[in-house]
Amino acid sequence: MKTLVAAAAALLLGAAAAPPSPLLLREQAWTAPGETLAHDLTRTPRECLGQRTPDIEIGRALFRSPTLLGGPAARAGLSCHACHSNGRVNTRFLLPELTDRAGAADVTSEWASKVRGDGVTNPVNIPDLAGVSERPVLGRLRDPLLEHFVSSVIVEEFQGQPPPAQAFAGLVAYMRALNVESCPSGETPITLAGGADDVRRALAAAQAADAATASLLLLAAQDGVGWIVERLPRRAFARERRRFEVLARELGALRGAGAGTLTDALPAWRARFDAAIGTIARRERRTFFHEATLREALRH
Repeated sequence: MKTLVAAAAALLLGAAAAPPSPLLLREQAWTAPGETLAHDLTRTPRECLGQRTPDIEIGRALFRSPTLLGGPAARAGLSCHACHSNGRVNTRFLLPELTDRAGAADVTSEWASKVRGDGVTNPVNIPDLAGVSERPVLGRLRDPLLEHFVSSVIVEEFQGQPPPAQAFAGLVAYMRALNVESCPSGETPITLAGGADDVRRALAAAQAADAATASLLLLAAQDGVGWIVERLPRRAFARERRRFEVLARELGALRGAGAGTLTDALPAWRARFDAAIGTIARRERRTFFHEATLREALRH
């Protein structure tokens, strides 16, 4: 499976300053370098989600996937989650094409979109989305409607296609469900279990979605499997990587299948996925989910 790490690496190789070595993880492309890099790539803000409903689960999965965006941002593997980690602020976000300082992004970047591009580097601080539904106006254009604001970000700011109605409604529902009252403080580790749970939740949401939205959710789950593969060192986990690559291709083949096919196929797929996760969990300290292991790999 061709991972989005390769796409991100190719993207940056075409930029003015190439990275000194190939990327291990896609997130390196938009994470500020420095001594804390391994820590920053293995921690995330806690999610401010107080409830789980079918529409919120649809939105949550799509929020984490490059599926909704278009152009070079999607090819680099960017998602809403990249800037708004778990709906909060990614304070270490630093993609040269979008910002000149960590924790900010240029919403009128010509790199991301010819529609909004103004030819000026003018990044603004990335907003926290917790409590976004309570704000009277949103974004640089001070939009009073969350739905219009979200649509304009996808279509105008990042050149994405308008999402199917159910997918879009789910995304808005997820953002509305991010509330300050449900915010635990501090960071949480990025773990194998968390990545696996994201895949399972995307697939569960797909089974309850219409055909067009289910196709996007299967792509999100497929990308989630690829994200796990990125965190498995090639030599030590060669067999496991191949297993996940097969599983990812099978998800791709299910896109466009009817609800009945998904219902029949996914239980067996999940059983094999869970078994593959189990074989890695016993050695998670040797993966790039573990800060010390990642730090050592980043030195080479």
